[in-house]
Amino acid sequence: QELAFGALRIDNRLREARLGEQLIELTGAEFDLLWLLASNAGRVLSREQIFTALRGVGYDGQDRSIDVRISKIRPKIGDDPIHPRLIKTLRSKGYLFVGDAP
Repeated sequence: QELAFGALRIDNRLREARLGEQLIELTGAEFDLLWLLASNAGRVLSREQIFTALRGVGYDGQDRSIDVRISKIRPKIGDDPIHPRLIKTLRSKGYLFVGDAP
């Protein structure tokens, strides 16, 4: 299955992402998180939902690994880390992948 958002293409079958023709270097954990967010584009995912989907365990409220991964993914997919358009952080709610970002 493949998802496309402008120049960003994410292929779950090949487990790779491209920005235009450029292959994006992602760790396995970064790819899994990007795929989860992108496949739920337009829907806010809480940290609890992300942890459960990716790790099968509940979020303890302390772990910041999701935040760190998001901060590493943003520049790789061409998203501005200071003013992100693709992956938005919604305070006290979670993360939103904006599928129709300009």
